[in-house]
Amino acid sequence: MTKKSHIQLLLIFTFIFISLLIFFKYFNKTISKNDLKMKTEKTKNTGESIIEDLKYLSTDKKGNEYKIEAKKGNIDKDNPDIIYLENVEAVILLQNSDSIIIKSKFANYNTKNFDTLFNNSVSLDYGEHGLKSEFLNLSFESNLVSIYDNVRYLSGISSLKADRAEIDILNKNTKIFMENSNKKVLINSLSKNGNN
Repeated sequence: MTKKSHIQLLLIFTFIFISLLIFFKYFNKTISKNDLKMKTEKTKNTGESIIEDLKYLSTDKKGNEYKIEAKKGNIDKDNPDIIYLENVEAVILLQNSDSIIIKSKFANYNTKNFDTLFNNSVSLDYGEHGLKSEFLNLSFESNLVSIYDNVRYLSGISSLKADRAEIDILNKNTKIFMENSNKKVLINSLSKNGNN
């Protein structure tokens, strides 16, 4: 081979090497099941599995969607179907209805049946209705949202305080009540123009 051929081969191999290096550094991303972007790292002391930037999406037979996102999650080592989430936002998109948005600092998410227990600074927004509490239990098996512990409701015309609220996901029927039947739900009217 001539000197010219050696230089050409060297340039071709250098180009291929640099191209592969750039590809693996910047373009080679893996996508796991259910479009779940996860970085799993095993901690040496606890054996925990940490997930960052978690996102689950599920759709039922009727076309209703449930999407849950969290900044961080920790898989339960005794029950891998349970993930403990931090900084959580969930969206329920029901057919022919407004979306329901739920936010909380923490949540326990079941990957098998999608049931979720939200806790610590929970807020639920549905159209012009807003609920705040310390706990919210979302059960798809019973199609029920249970909100409890310092429940506060706010709409455009009123606000109220109660111990518990339950919402049927399918028909939107809502019950707001106190745990102790001797106590009453506190309701305040928000008058806008004094004619209410």
